[in-house]
Amino acid sequence: MNRKPVVLNLPAFQQGKTIVISDIHGNLKALKHVLSLCHYDNSNDRLILAGDLLEKGEENLTTLRYIIQLCEQGNAYALMGNCDFTVKNAFLSYRLDFLKQILLTRKNSVLHEMANEIGMSLNKNTDMEVYCATLRKHFLKEMAFINDLPHVIETPDMIFTHAGIASEKQYGDDFKITMTTPMFFETKQTFEKKVICGHMPVTEYQKYIASFDPLYDPKKNIYSIDGGNIVKKGGQLNALIFEQHHVDVKRYDDLPTAICIQSVDYQNQIPLFVTWNRGEIEILKKERYQSYIYCLHLKRAFWVDNEFIEQRHGKWYASDYTNYQIPLKEGDIVKIVREYRDKAQIKKDGVLGWTYLKNLRKLNY
Repeated sequence: MNRKPVVLNLPAFQQGKTIVISDIHGNLKALKHVLSLCHYDNSNDRLILAGDLLEKGEENLTTLRYIIQLCEQGNAYALMGNCDFTVKNAFLSYRLDFLKQILLTRKNSVLHEMANEIGMSLNKNTDMEVYCATLRKHFLKEMAFINDLPHVIETPDMIFTHAGIASEKQYGDDFKITMTTPMFFETKQTFEKKVICGHMPVTEYQKYIASFDPLYDPKKNIYSIDGGNIVKKGGQLNALIFEQHHVDVKRYDDLPTAICIQSVDYQNQIPLFVTWNRGEIEILKKERYQSYIYCLHLKRAFWVDNEFIEQRHGKWYASDYTNYQIPLKEGDIVKIVREYRDKAQIKKDGVLGWTYLKNLRKLNY
């Protein structure tokens, strides 16, 4: 297999909006909603889908067919993400033992959906050569579309990649760099062209007040846009919109909605947020509802609600916890991420925080 990154060069686009969406993860409902919020018109706008189109969501195959349709209509282009690579594995019968391991542990996959559509299933005894050959026979168009996706899209003033690039002059010797580079937003490099990527949920870069909206570093000229759709409880699908000299954001999630019924003043002196990747903790004292912990990344000790503490690989983590009691005004609309005892973790305009349930009334839409 040729592992050089495939680059698609596009001319400058002047006539309408350039809309960038990443990490759809088979969430067709969210994709359609966010395109509607953007007033996407393929005759006037350019659409870039920056990888991880599939996997982990519940409508992977219908999402794939919808994306193919968008691209066939013109002015829409998709990139390869690391999650999409499972289709390439099957299409090329590449690393089939690894592919089987993924499919046996991943509940939601486009390959499962393809197999189900033709009355086939996978188990530990499945012959992967036969399995993949059968999928190719019935889903050649869909699988070939993913197989042929580029790893980078470049225009005269922008570079689009799923996860990152080695440098502005040389994107990398292996396409893996473009699909799996971790924490690219923290690179020390700076870029002349705007670099737009997804892959890593934007909240993983934050440690004070967490927002799921896209991030921009003007010194590096990097936009990171993965809102944690599907993979985060509070996740959302983001669209980054460039139109002339203006930049806008649209977001969509399917979380329960509530209205604030009494105002809440600002409470925190020092807000903090504990990420999934850097959330390792030491439990210093455990009580019935909360634990006093030390966070290795934040280098701070503080109390955490026990609902956020979990064990992974023999270590303790306080994933996606925030102590930020978000200020609210009566009438504010918020999204409920999770409820625990008399509290709720909520989002307001993409920002994560918490409040007491007594401050909210749930809405039925």
